[in-house]
Amino acid sequence: MVAPGGGRDHHGIVAMNAVRHRLVLSLCLLVPLAAAAGCAYDYPDPANRTPAEPGTPVPGLLGGTQAATPTPNPLVLEREVRNYQELDGLLKSVPGPVLLFQEGPLDGPARGFGTTEEVPAAGRYTVTAACIGGSNAKIFIRQENPKVTLWPVELTVDCPGATSQVITLQEGYVSAHLSLPGPADTPWTGAVGGVRVTG
Repeated sequence: MVAPGGGRDHHGIVAMNAVRHRLVLSLCLLVPLAAAAGCAYDYPDPANRTPAEPGTPVPGLLGGTQAATPTPNPLVLEREVRNYQELDGLLKSVPGPVLLFQEGPLDGPARGFGTTEEVPAAGRYTVTAACIGGSNAKIFIRQENPKVTLWPVELTVDCPGATSQVITLQEGYVSAHLSLPGPADTPWTGAVGGVRVTG
């Protein structure tokens, strides 16, 4: 802007720059919104999908492919059922009220487990880990409490077998999970593992 007398009006330039900054900011916010408004998302509906042959790739969520779940081998299923029965015997041999209990496969497509439970009262608890059918299992226990940090307790079990350890827990939450160091495509053998916290 030109001030009377031919000079530049400093306040007019500052005001114009402020208007430009607001306009640029508004455009920066509106352009992504306008771009997202024109997007269409297509997620596959598993209920309307026709069954595929075992091992046939099926469309994934992002347009890729994922392997179909293989048909369970009846012999491995029988072995797994027997292994769970034996595992229950090992885990349930420790007396006391149960705070946390979790079991799961050590290998195959659905391997692993993890759970979290609330600890109602501070005290000493017995953690028992066991496995059947594999070579070994590592199970981690961790206390979640804003006041106290319990570093993860690692229990390594040689299969078949069980191990127990007494730990002190505070009120809050305790979690347990199976460590899975190997690749996700390990063959399914029916090996199982579990953890039980009593006290």
